[in-house]
Amino acid sequence: MRVLLLSDINGEQWAQDLSILDETEKYGWLWLDVTDPTQCEVEQLGQRFGLHPLTVEDIVDDATSQDKMERIGGYALVMYRTTTDMTAETAFSIVVGSGWILSFHTSAAQMHVDRVLDRLQEHSNELLGSSFVVYALIDEITDWLTMTMTQIEHDVVQIDNAVMTQVPEEHTGMLQHMGLLRRRIVGIQRLQLGKPDVVRRVARVLGSNDELGHHFRDVCDHLAALGSLCTQCEVVLSRAHSNFMAQMSLKMNQTTHGLGMFSNRWLVLLGLMLPLQLVAMAFGQNVYVPWMYSDQPLRFDTIAPWLGIMGCILLAFAVGLGFAWYRNYLSR
Repeated sequence: MRVLLLSDINGEQWAQDLSILDETEKYGWLWLDVTDPTQCEVEQLGQRFGLHPLTVEDIVDDATSQDKMERIGGYALVMYRTTTDMTAETAFSIVVGSGWILSFHTSAAQMHVDRVLDRLQEHSNELLGSSFVVYALIDEITDWLTMTMTQIEHDVVQIDNAVMTQVPEEHTGMLQHMGLLRRRIVGIQRLQLGKPDVVRRVARVLGSNDELGHHFRDVCDHLAALGSLCTQCEVVLSRAHSNFMAQMSLKMNQTTHGLGMFSNRWLVLLGLMLPLQLVAMAFGQNVYVPWMYSDQPLRFDTIAPWLGIMGCILLAFAVGLGFAWYRNYLSR
């Protein structure tokens, strides 16, 4: 457990337990950020700040949390999910009361708190309050999702260019990469769906001045652009996937055609060997073979039977080969 206490009097304080809350009555407003809280610690804070048991249950049960904004008594609960490593989702719970803010998250989402602290230091000369802290947290998570989606868009464009320019042999692992990007896009879309309604409800409740209301409307614009970017990347990725599968299908057809031509040619040659076997069997008799006896000279009358057999074999082979070439069996 890690606790951050930010107040308008003592500034930024860090602790490892909840003992830092012993003097909260001295603060004008405070922001208590708790990292990796246990159920017992959330219940303890719920008793101290008067949280409803259902609110405590929503904060503890991270797996079933959804983006929402609820008014319960004198406080408001804001659930605003984020992503940690482009695939895993985690909830960021914010409870806004009169002069105090409670935020709960896992250690993977600590980067959002650190960036919000940097933003608050940049506005240290301005009069800040709990509403601005809530806006800063929501805007930071939205910017993080937009940056994540921009990285995904860059990968999608690279895949689209690679499919159009590279040869199929260079597409190693392309389908796996497409599947991973689609899973990331679906995850961002799932995170983006309920957020515009949540931001509008938070703006109605906490947007007490025109400037803060303008900030919340800017967050809604960013969410709308995020949704459009997700749709655009999905369209480009679908087109790249279709082109990739078309190239693979064309490559498979070419390979199948080549194998078919190879097998047809060998089948023709093997088919020509069958009549040659018959010719050899028909002329299978004892005849004089040239150079059978090295001490006897070659004479036409002695080698005429052998020449006749070889001539018949060659003639049959030539006729079969010519017929196969004429019927275009060897060029298919």
